[in-house]
Amino acid sequence: MAEKDQSRNPARAPSLGVFSLAMINCVAVINLRNLPSMAEYGLAMVFFYAFSCIFFLIPTALVSAELATGFPEPGGIANWVSKALGNCLGFVAVWLQLISTAVVFPMTIIYLASLVAYALGNPGLAKDNHYVFFVILAVTWVGTWVANRGMKWASFVTNCGSILGTIIPGVTIVIFGVIWLVAGHPSHTELSFSALAPRLDSPEQFVFLLNVLLGFAGLEMSASHAQDVKNPQRDYPRAILLSTLLIFTLSLLGSLAIAVSVPKEALTLDAGVIQAIQALFEKFGLFSLTKWIAWLMAFGVMGWFIAWVAGPARGMLATARSGNLPPFLQKINRHGMPTAIMFWQACVITFFSLIFLFVPSVEACFWILAAITAQTLLIMYILMFISGIVLKFRYPNTERAYRVPFGNCGMIATGVMGSIVCAACYIIGFLPPEEIHFQSKAAYAALMFMGNIAVFLPPFIIVYLRKPHWKREIAKEPTH
Repeated sequence: MAEKDQSRNPARAPSLGVFSLAMINCVAVINLRNLPSMAEYGLAMVFFYAFSCIFFLIPTALVSAELATGFPEPGGIANWVSKALGNCLGFVAVWLQLISTAVVFPMTIIYLASLVAYALGNPGLAKDNHYVFFVILAVTWVGTWVANRGMKWASFVTNCGSILGTIIPGVTIVIFGVIWLVAGHPSHTELSFSALAPRLDSPEQFVFLLNVLLGFAGLEMSASHAQDVKNPQRDYPRAILLSTLLIFTLSLLGSLAIAVSVPKEALTLDAGVIQAIQALFEKFGLFSLTKWIAWLMAFGVMGWFIAWVAGPARGMLATARSGNLPPFLQKINRHGMPTAIMFWQACVITFFSLIFLFVPSVEACFWILAAITAQTLLIMYILMFISGIVLKFRYPNTERAYRVPFGNCGMIATGVMGSIVCAACYIIGFLPPEEIHFQSKAAYAALMFMGNIAVFLPPFIIVYLRKPHWKREIAKEPTH
């Protein structure tokens, strides 16, 4: 007997309001692990954050808000790109979103592993590749199980994770950074007007712009939950505005607080946030609180993981039911969650995690995974921006509760600007960062090129091999 389509069951009432959706956005986008990489650039980080906010975060928020309220059907970015550019590219877009999350999960769980190591009083564990590998496995499969319990469970965990594990620790960092300066302690970064300018003589410095863009990625992901929002036309734009303000403010102030209070040479990409908190607490005689903050932050990462496990998988389900994946990957459980896709996603995360058993440096693994993820997402965002422009003209009379300012011209300007910035940053991604030493620039570029091929080739192969009955079989399901 065919499986019931719970995603269309009216008995499963929408459960997300403005606050819940904003918290899903915040926990999906704000990730305190990104703060140390920007703190290394001192006050020049203001330029990188401002640039990324103006030319990436705001365009993403504007375009995704209009698309989500105008086309709120299940699928999110898969639905938008399919309507604008065709079913094939719609599948490619959601594939890139799903795979990028599978690649970034191990990178983020490195951060979680370092938090647990500090909470256990043994920071050295964070450098043990085998320990990191087994933490990734545990978090991946436990988080997937929780997400499979449905959006009510997932939103509860992400709300708690956002408040307890992201916002509270982030605000704590900012407060203690201010106290550090007010108490007369020296700043570990130059605080002058001239320090705001980035070093233009070093192109490699701009490689870390990728990390900022990656840190601001994810606002479009919540569109996959549009059917679970009580009033998507009213609540979605409000949630986007609230979460955008929180994301930018906490990211900038958190990075500045770390730059001020922790010496640059003491920071690492995988554990810098908890290092900063430990240094601050030690200075004020509150060392014993470090482990408790570490546990809270670890819980926040778990909430982030669950938010990202659910969103892209549900987007993939929508395009899968258009015939892009075989029927066994289109199965859902009684909570309306794409169980088969989420199981496959967990297997991919496990596969990418094997890198920790073969690459000796955890920090090098961290950066390679971050760069490949950023490049993957940048192509996805280019497809989204182009789709926003196309749909503006293809469906001019479609009701949209929110519209990008200045009508068609505003959408064109926003989409073109966002696409150009994404394309430029994609090219920059082939340069190695100056802070992490690789054998040669050519070897690094070759590694990134192979990583890109491994990510981009499979969706085109799947589309080429797809069978007509993949779509027909799902059409036979009863609608409830």
